[in-house]
This record gives sequence, structure tokens and C-alpha cells, in this order.
Amino acid sequence: MLLSKRKLINTLFLLSFPIYGIGMYVGYKTSISQGTVVAVAGFLGIIFIHVFDLIAQRQLKSMVNRKYWWGLFFLISLIASMWKALGERFPGATMANTVAYTIMFLAPFHAAIIVHIRNRDQEDFDFAKMVLISLSLFLGINLLGVAAGMHNVLHNIEGRLNLPFVLGIYDAAHMLAMINLMLLFYMKDFVKRPLPFLGMLVFFLVNMVLMLKVNSRLSFMTFIILTGLFIFRMVGRARLMFPLSLFTMTILTNFALLVYTILTLPFMRAIVSRVNKEDVTTFNNRTTVWDVGWNWLEKDRHGIMFGHGYQGQIHLKGWDHIAEVFNVKDVQNVHMHSTFMQTLINQGIVGYALLLIVVWFTFTYFRKRYHEGALESPLFALVVYMLFILQIDIICYGNDFGNALLLCVFAMVVMDPKHIKRKPRALGGALIDPGSAPSSPPADGVAASRLH
Repeated sequence: MLLSKRKLINTLFLLSFPIYGIGMYVGYKTSISQGTVVAVAGFLGIIFIHVFDLIAQRQLKSMVNRKYWWGLFFLISLIASMWKALGERFPGATMANTVAYTIMFLAPFHAAIIVHIRNRDQEDFDFAKMVLISLSLFLGINLLGVAAGMHNVLHNIEGRLNLPFVLGIYDAAHMLAMINLMLLFYMKDFVKRPLPFLGMLVFFLVNMVLMLKVNSRLSFMTFIILTGLFIFRMVGRARLMFPLSLFTMTILTNFALLVYTILTLPFMRAIVSRVNKEDVTTFNNRTTVWDVGWNWLEKDRHGIMFGHGYQGQIHLKGWDHIAEVFNVKDVQNVHMHSTFMQTLINQGIVGYALLLIVVWFTFTYFRKRYHEGALESPLFALVVYMLFILQIDIICYGNDFGNALLLCVFAMVVMDPKHIKRKPRALGGALIDPGSAPSSPPADGVAASRLH
């Protein structure tokens, strides 16, 4: 039996992140431009099917709202930074990989929009579950790679779990954390559905073990804190969550000794290694990198409006010293260890403001879904995790899978509600009455078993 176009598009989306990871591996093993094309093959397949169908039917109707343009403008800013780097002959920048990156940045966002368009009248459509399955498949293909003896091309640390199909070792920790935070919402109804509950619990615990094998202290701490906040239903009440996340970097640097104290508690010592005082309080030399960025922001500010272009940190005063700190030959390979700071330096205030707008719209949309107890509630956990990681890691910048993931999630935000024909549903499957939305967020994870 042939798959319908809708089912084929949904299947391609489920496979898109595993394909993305394989493409990135191929790119850094052989050719960046070729690998990039492979990486977005799943997303491009969705776009081609939809476009050819529109041509055949001779129908063209916009189904997005005004928020779509903020996402597109952000992507244009990101793409412009790549072309600026090419124009200034950045090491390794070529016409081929710049064109490939342009396609890579645009494809996931628009492919995800098409997924929503194709499923706008499907009562069984569950985008949160699709994202969770896709990330789980992404994890699965990485574990198969490890079993086959493959290693991460860019970031391989002896004695720690190195997943081959992510850009860096810490990407693995972020992926595992996001999967587990989403799983909390589905780990329920132990009495009525014991086998699914136990299956997800085993998956959750295995992911925890893998996270410890990666041994990323900041991601693990963030995960543990957010897990507690979601289980005890405290996230939805925290109105300062978004502005607080914008100061993650400054909070960490000012309370570095407190972080060290937490990491040296008996519980944390038993599960997290690398608790050397100097290493922890500098956050693995992140503060050295951040200082260079802050000095530019406070004293120099050259290129502040539109940025220095891709990997523009190499133009900052004091960046040559970074090569010594990280013991690398090519200083352009060291990034800012912060999506927000990387965006500010590369794309300027304009790009940074556009990123904040996209993140804010995404946060407020899924916070509302979370309060309603909607099917999309698990994506709120993913978004909240991203909020704090954006400040202290590079996962959501450029060709990293987090950038594609963020824009895919944002795709749901930009859909015009008048074109959505399916009825809103709660996590348990019941219809949501728009006039009787809960005033407080529903219980999450294992604490929600009595509610469904």
C-alpha cells in the first residue's frame, strides 16, 4: 500500500534529524558542502513533495501568521553573516559551502511549517510526539554508530561518551536532557498502562546513564533542576523564567563558587566527575572566552549593529590568546560557548534581537499550551531547557542541530489558527474546551498519573 503524501511527509520529518546528524558526520569527514546537502535531505524532501503538489493542484494559499516573518528575518540575518564571512575570505569559507549552509538554514523551518499544513485537519496529529520520536531516532542512530566503533569527528574526549553524529560531545548531553524532559509528560498511568510506563522509565534511566557518560556538568545540573521544577509543577508559576534565562551566563560567573559547592556535595560527587575547583569556577575556560566578548561589548563595539560575520569572534581584541588557553592551532575553531553571544558578535544587535523575538514567541506560545494541558505541553519542557542552554552553549547556533530544532518548534507558532481544522486536545486525548482552560498548569510526568 502506497503512503499518502501526508504520511510520507510525516515519515520524512521523523527521519530528518537522524539524516541531519549523518550528513554532518559526512561533511566533516569529506566535504562540508556535500555533507550539508545530505544533512537537509529529509527536510528538502518534504519541501519538494509539497511544492510539486502545489504546482500540480495550482493552489497557493498562505497559512502562516505575521510571526513567520520574524523567523525568516532571523534566518536571513544568519545567512547574511555567512556571506559576509565568504566576502572577507574567512578560512574554509567557499562559495559551495556558503550556498549549502544557506539551504541548510532555510530548509528545516519551512519543512516543519509544511508538516503542520499537511496535518491541519488530522485529529490524531501530535507534533510533540513526532519531535520526541525524531530525537529518539537521532539518539538511536548515534548509539549504533558508537557500537560500530565510530567517533565524533570534531570533539572526541578519551573516557567519555562521544556520539558520532552530533557536532560536539556536549550536544549529546543536551539531546539526552531534552528527550528525558519530554518523557516526563508521558510517564503516567502506571496502574492502567504499566508496560508503556515501565518502557519509558527504562528509556529515561538509560538516558540518565548516557548523560553521565558524556559528563557535561552544566547540562546535567540544568536537567536535574528543571526535572524537579516540572515534577513539582513549579515551572508554569515562574513568571520570571524567561528574563532569568537571559542572565544565565552572568548568574553562573557571579556564583561560580556556589556551583562548585553544589558539584562537590556527596550526591553530585557520586555521579559527576571533573570537580576541580579552577576548572569548575571557569566553567571549563568558558569565562575566558566570555571575557573577550564582554570586553568587546563594553569597550570596542565595532560592528555592533550587524556583526562581524560567521565566526566573527576571530576579529575581537584578545582572541589570539584563546588559542593558547584551549591549546589549538586554528583559533577560528574556538567558538563563544554561548548561542546568544555568538549571535551578537556574528549578526550584531539586529540578529540578536531577532533571535530573542523568536525565542520569546516560542516560549509564550508553549507556556500557554502547557497551562492548557495540551498535546504540545512536552515541547514547553524542551523550550525551557533551550532557554538556559542558549546562554552557555552553542547548540542552537548555525549548523548545529539545535538551531534546526528551535526553528522546527517555532514553525508551530507561526501557523495561522484559522487554517487549523482539528480540535485542540489534552495530553490524555480528551478535547479541550476553549472556555474552560485550567488556570494553573497541569501536573507533569509521574505526578500526573492520577489526572488521566
